[in-house]
Amino acid sequence: MGASLYFLIIIIFIFVGMAVLIARSNRAEDTYVDLEMNAWNCPECEFHVQAGDTCIYCGEEKPTL
Repeated sequence: MGASLYFLIIIIFIFVGMAVLIARSNRAEDTYVDLEMNAWNCPECEFHVQAGDTCIYCGEEKPTL
């Protein structure tokens, strides 16, 4: 009875360790690195765009200064 309990605990630790390794490996990919985060007002429809280079309502591109 004691040996099977130790075996079960070892299996659980291995499973948790693998889950942590998988979670840490997926964390390196940041989806929002290249997203423009400066807010701007669309010159076409005057919508206040909070993130990105394209207005979500009319499709107008962010004007360059």
